[in-house]
Amino acid sequence: MLYLVRAPPEDNTHEIIYNTPTVTGEKIGEEKNMIRRIIRRGTLVIGAVILLTLVLSCAPSTMRSVVDSRGFLFGVAVRPGDLLDPKDSKLLKDNFNILVAENIMKLQYLRPTATFWNWSDVDSLVRFAEENRMKLRGHTFVWHNQNPPFINNLSDKEAALKVLTETITEVLTRYKGKFYEYDVCNEVIDDNGILRNSIWMRTIGPEYIDIAFKTARQADPSVKLILNDYNNEYAGTVKGDAFYNLVKGMVDRGVPIDGVGFQLHMLAELPVNKEALQANIKRFRDLGLTVSFTEVDVRIKLPVTPEKEAAQQAVYEDLLRIAREENISCFVLWGYTDAYSWIPGTFAGYGSAHPFDQNKQPKKLYGSLRKILEK
Repeated sequence: MLYLVRAPPEDNTHEIIYNTPTVTGEKIGEEKNMIRRIIRRGTLVIGAVILLTLVLSCAPSTMRSVVDSRGFLFGVAVRPGDLLDPKDSKLLKDNFNILVAENIMKLQYLRPTATFWNWSDVDSLVRFAEENRMKLRGHTFVWHNQNPPFINNLSDKEAALKVLTETITEVLTRYKGKFYEYDVCNEVIDDNGILRNSIWMRTIGPEYIDIAFKTARQADPSVKLILNDYNNEYAGTVKGDAFYNLVKGMVDRGVPIDGVGFQLHMLAELPVNKEALQANIKRFRDLGLTVSFTEVDVRIKLPVTPEKEAAQQAVYEDLLRIAREENISCFVLWGYTDAYSWIPGTFAGYGSAHPFDQNKQPKKLYGSLRKILEK
């Protein structure tokens, strides 16, 4: 049977003309009605698809969609409760594409005794990140703070080496391939520019840093290995230069380090020294390393005033612009809301350090950060 199709002007269906002398008029009428119904349904489906596309294109974009479209890793430190509370977890999903545990991967919580491992909270974090297509930072294996008593009481070098290597191996074997980068060692230099007198330094000696990185590389060759610290962001300062010299020595010795982390816990009253920060980034890049902004917050000396908030916003903006310009590995906030902030309990007289307020509503600075990311 040959069908000729013509679109009449009076409706959106198609008239079917049958070029055959052998089909009865009744049969032709049935088939015409059937084909018209099919075409009408097809028209409705096409219309629905077009309408849905228009609705989605007009829907407001989230911060997450903005950073994803730019290929920029914008993240935050989280607590276990953030993943369980529906409002908090939605805020995370809408705004960030990389997460780090604020505390639960520090050894005080992860390995409170020599024989007990607290995996449940970390497993939940890894699962949440995978379900929401987020990357993860690990923090941290080696630190002078928040260690369990069995580590703080170490006095024998061999025992300390055993704890150090088995901790790193156990964690990175369990979560092999799950982490984007990991702070293998944290805050190993003190404010005077010398290696900190930590439990690891006292029991093992300065080689503990190299050993930690080599152990991590062997356990998971895929994760980027990071040396992280605070007040190390500027070239030309005592600590900044000491940190650089330590890292350069590691590179020269062939230690498997992939990058460095600048924590960037900043004061609103101190503008960013952009030249010193960018000079520092450049010299680490010249060593073949990446740079991550790992724990960003900008605290305000209370009481909060509009002038202080403007100064805070300027610091955040400068850091984010430099991160974009210098193609920083990731930009991670150390907390997102003043409701859960670590700042008041650590720095007396300071607060209001984060982009969301006590009620988890975005501040003005949140909007300014988004504008930078949208460019």
